[in-house]
Amino acid sequence: MLRVWSVATVRGRLTALVGALAAAGGLVWHYPVLAGLGGALLLVVGVEVASVLLSGAVTVRREVSPSVVVRHDPCSGTLHVTGQRRRGFVRVDASDVVDGKILPVQLPEGVRGRTVSVSYSIPTPRRGLLDIGPVRLRRYGITGMATASIEVGEIGQVRVLPRRVPVAAMMPGDRRAAAGGSDSMDYGGTDLVGLHEYAMGDDLRRLHWATSARTGTLMVREDADPSEPHVLVLLDDRLMSYSDVGGPGDSFEEAVELVAALCRVTVDQGNPLRFRTVSGRDDIVVPGSPTRQPRHEAQDLDWFLAEVGQTSYRGLPPFEPQGHDVVVAVTGATADERELMLLVGSCPTGVLAVVDPVPLVSAEQRAGVLVLRGAGSLSLAASWDEAATR
Repeated sequence: MLRVWSVATVRGRLTALVGALAAAGGLVWHYPVLAGLGGALLLVVGVEVASVLLSGAVTVRREVSPSVVVRHDPCSGTLHVTGQRRRGFVRVDASDVVDGKILPVQLPEGVRGRTVSVSYSIPTPRRGLLDIGPVRLRRYGITGMATASIEVGEIGQVRVLPRRVPVAAMMPGDRRAAAGGSDSMDYGGTDLVGLHEYAMGDDLRRLHWATSARTGTLMVREDADPSEPHVLVLLDDRLMSYSDVGGPGDSFEEAVELVAALCRVTVDQGNPLRFRTVSGRDDIVVPGSPTRQPRHEAQDLDWFLAEVGQTSYRGLPPFEPQGHDVVVAVTGATADERELMLLVGSCPTGVLAVVDPVPLVSAEQRAGVLVLRGAGSLSLAASWDEAATR
């Protein structure tokens, strides 16, 4: 990608105009001094324009690390610049374009022709995919008569994940049969649901010695806790549900951060998780992991939450949350809470988390549903932890 624009600056054009008028007037009225002054001004502008256009080539290569980052966490870019950055009266400066905004980069003087590297911080103020680039190189004369800007390099991307909000634990579920039935069980312990071949990192205390001896291969138990919560997390992605007091989309961003925290703690505990948006356009299932080994679906969900947006959908979710014993719906202050309470209230443990800029109460029970209110994801997470430990 290469794009060049602008040569003479406003100062240069005005100087050229004055020089042309002076030269013409001096010639017409036979004032050689005036004509000479006008010619000198035109010569200065012409020399500077030629110097800017004919200066040596400068090449740029950019590196960005890391390419996936949590919102507000450090992210840096490095420009590797090769070529002459000073030649006569011409200077070169650089800037990068980050999410549509120009970010100046201070280039060191360095040695002519050598490659110099300069690092700079890339801001990550919002969740989503940030476009990085192209790099803009500007050559300019010291008198300010001429400048030439060039766009070089490709446009890269940085994926910004939701801010990590601390949530201690998921609420416990009802005891159920290991096969997934809904029969109530009064005893404790775990159930053997499967075996897998030993892999690096598995707990040696979970080895199934009888099967290992019979097959000649180390086999590890996969145990399931009958009371592990089968969790459904609902994100209200409807525009009508949020009031943006702190800025456009601010309340929705807080809701996404809380949803990401709830999904993360569920996956970390190895519990089955289903994530859905209220509009129904997104539905991701992460199976439970008795050994708490990472699931690739969990990373897919984490990356998806970096890009999820709002819709103009105004109805209710086109499904019933059957088969889940913990259902959490996260919404905004302008949503119809009654319809969401009817939805989550049909499950053994229903929670409605409301991002409310001015909450009157932090927690209350309404029609068997726990309603949490908070101005942001941090306050809602604190209320969640308090309720989960009761």
